[in-house]
Amino acid sequence: TLTRLGGDCLRQRLGLSAGQVAVIAHGNLAIAPVPLPPLEPLRLLYFGFIYRGKGIEDLLQALARSLSANPHCRGQVRLTLAGGTAPEMTFDPAGNYLDGLRQQIDALHLGDVVDWQLDLPSADIPRTIQDHHVMVLPYRESKKLGFLGQMRGTSGALSWANACGRGVITSNARAFAEEVASGNGMTYQQGDVGSLSDALNRLILNPQQALQWADQAAEIGRQRQWSN
Repeated sequence: TLTRLGGDCLRQRLGLSAGQVAVIAHGNLAIAPVPLPPLEPLRLLYFGFIYRGKGIEDLLQALARSLSANPHCRGQVRLTLAGGTAPEMTFDPAGNYLDGLRQQIDALHLGDVVDWQLDLPSADIPRTIQDHHVMVLPYRESKKLGFLGQMRGTSGALSWANACGRGVITSNARAFAEEVASGNGMTYQQGDVGSLSDALNRLILNPQQALQWADQAAEIGRQRQWSN
C-alpha cells in the first residue's frame, strides 16, 4: 500500500498480520532542484484534474476570505489553477464547470489574482510547479466512493510536489495528513472554508514558511525517487 493508514485499513479488513503488509510510498521522478522564486508575490498552485469534487470552489472562497482579512496583501498573492480538463467531467448535466469557476472568480473579485494553465503538457509540469511556492490541494472525500470503503491512499499531485521540492497545504482527506507530517506542509479540515482560509492566512503572513516546507519536500522527493 502507499500509506501506513492504508496498510492498517487493509490489514484489518483482510485479517492479515502486520508482517503481511508492506508500505511503499508513492514514487516520483528525479527532478532537478530549482530554488523558490522571490517570495513576493507568493504563488499558490492548484494542480490536478479540474472538475467537480476537487474542492476548487472551497479554495477560491478561502482565498477571497484571506484577502478580505488582509487587504494589504492583495497584490502579494497569486493563485494558478493548472491541470487537465476531461470533457466528460467538465461538461456535464450540471453545466460547464470551467464557466462556473470563472463566474465564481468574478463574483469573489479574484479576477486580478487567479491565473489559468489548462491541459498542461506533461513536459511542462515540473517547471510549472517549481514556478510556484506552495501547492494547495483542497480535496474532499467522495461520498460515492465512500460507499465502497475507506479511501486511504495519497495523491499523484502531492507526489509531484515532493519531486519538485515544494510544500503543500492539503485537506485531511484520505491519508494526506500522514503525507505532510514530515514538515513538508500542513492540513486543514476538509470542506471547511474557514479552516482553509486560516491556513492560507498563516502562510500569507509568514511566507518564509514556504522555504522550510520546500526543503523538507525536496528531501522526501529524493527518498522517493523510483530508483530507490
